[in-house]
Amino acid sequence: MEPSASFSFKKSPRSSSSSSSLLLTTIIPVAMLILLSSFLFSTSTHHHHSSTPPPLILQPPPSPPPHSFIKSTCDTTLYPSLCFNTISSIPINLHHDNHTKTRNVLKFYIQKTINRLAITRSRMAAMNLKVREKNWVQNCLELLDLSQYELQESMNHLSPPYDDPPPYAAIKNLLSAAMTNENTCIEGFADLKLNGPSQTRFGRLFQKSLTPIMRMISNCLAITNYLETIGSIYTFKDSRLMSKGVYRDHVPSWMTAADRRLMQTSSRIIPPTVVVARDGTGNFTTIAAAVAAAPSRGKGRHVIQIKAGIYKENLVIPRNKANIMLVGDGMNSTIITSNKNFVDGYTTFTSATLTVVGNNFLARDLTIMNTSGPEKHQAVALRVTSDAAFYHCQFISHQDTLYAHSLSQLYRECAIHGTIDFIFGNAAAIFERCLILVRKPILGQKNVITAQGRLDPNQNTGISLQDCTIMAAPDFKVKERANFSTFLGRPWRNYSRTIVMRSYLGDIIDPQGWCPWNEYSNLETVEYIEYNNFGPGADTRKRVRWAGYHNNSRRNLEKMGIQSFLHGADEWLKSTEYLPLCSGLYAKYCKTGTTQVQ
Repeated sequence: MEPSASFSFKKSPRSSSSSSSLLLTTIIPVAMLILLSSFLFSTSTHHHHSSTPPPLILQPPPSPPPHSFIKSTCDTTLYPSLCFNTISSIPINLHHDNHTKTRNVLKFYIQKTINRLAITRSRMAAMNLKVREKNWVQNCLELLDLSQYELQESMNHLSPPYDDPPPYAAIKNLLSAAMTNENTCIEGFADLKLNGPSQTRFGRLFQKSLTPIMRMISNCLAITNYLETIGSIYTFKDSRLMSKGVYRDHVPSWMTAADRRLMQTSSRIIPPTVVVARDGTGNFTTIAAAVAAAPSRGKGRHVIQIKAGIYKENLVIPRNKANIMLVGDGMNSTIITSNKNFVDGYTTFTSATLTVVGNNFLARDLTIMNTSGPEKHQAVALRVTSDAAFYHCQFISHQDTLYAHSLSQLYRECAIHGTIDFIFGNAAAIFERCLILVRKPILGQKNVITAQGRLDPNQNTGISLQDCTIMAAPDFKVKERANFSTFLGRPWRNYSRTIVMRSYLGDIIDPQGWCPWNEYSNLETVEYIEYNNFGPGADTRKRVRWAGYHNNSRRNLEKMGIQSFLHGADEWLKSTEYLPLCSGLYAKYCKTGTTQVQ
């Protein structure tokens, strides 16, 4: 509070001269007025006056010093001391509103994180390692490169010209992916099965190097959430997620109108950019050759048609190959297959038959398989580390079939086969009207459909199964099922988040529904939701009693919906009208009339 001004004047003694008195009577008030005005504009004292000071001398309340604003911002994070120490030197323009100041703080923090990441990457690249360790370090370097790219993209959303409000969901999606990459790098050393001390030493080294970066990204996520709350407030409420009997379809915001037409049109009439055919009648005989020939960082959609046949390839869509679309001749006709697995020396991350890193990827009408078998443990058919959408595709393996690693992903009318954790990862992944088939595991194992790996409460990631059919695979006989328990999922991390809604649950589902994974997660902080499911496995009376489990409740339902995960969803595949779950793709697995969307 500014001090108020106070002034005191002594009375002048009377003069014996009347003329002097008259003169003084005239001059003194004028002089006093001039003097008072001068004092009011130029002087203040520490004396208090009972009257209110004139408006002209009032000053606005002092702005808090820059460090106070930074501290209040950092108080919203999980690691406030790290936050304050990282960004305390940022210059703050106190004339900006809080939203602008917070956005500038976030940009500064992301840049600091990029700088820290670059230093760590350089140190890793200079390490002198043995072959097997070096191979995984190379994977780590690629993951760190992805993180740098995602951090830079998130900062670009906050730089001119930017939207107002900024695309918060897109920024959180990128930051969530960057954090997931660091954690994947740390976990990879546990998968290497190095000899004792070597594994421990390298595991600790990488954890020590990358954990501070993960915490910096966590703080960036928290500040993004804070920025969202103080910025333009808007709430999306999609009542269609609650509707009965009418089915609505959606598409990620990054898909263009042309992309939607490609996904709606029959695959037989989609005009390809190039054709792959094993018999030599196309432009290439392998899919890998067609991908390698695609333009780097292409802006237009590059359609690779893959004619019917079995393609034995470990296929990678690299980061510089954006906007690739694979179109097969049908999920039972075009098959991509391989057999890398954990037992034979591959990590979970490197075992995939198809790995998608290039952004804005589309695929339809094909099958991806890993034929390793259940005794080989982790054997990924598909790993996706990008924004991607799949339609009428099939993914077949046993353990760890589909690795929805990071970013936003949509699976529409696909079939997923597996045994343990066979839909897993930390992407924002939506599965719409998919057929989920539980296979027979080996003795001593239990089936778990999902394993979601959300690391941080500010990540906008999770697995959402909507209008799906979940049941035993045809070759998993009823008599055999009594020897194995099957659960909807288990939490891979402390903030694991999964929802199953409006889906048919077959009799294979254990009455408890979900099982713990105490090695990795805190059941008090997970989010597991069941909503409006039906079928013999949908009875929730004997479900788990976790603090984070909810059934038939609208709590947290909106943030588990399509709009929240895919940020900017729109209708797609309108040509595919509402159908009962036992028609079309599902007809061979269901009895007609036994499953209807409630």
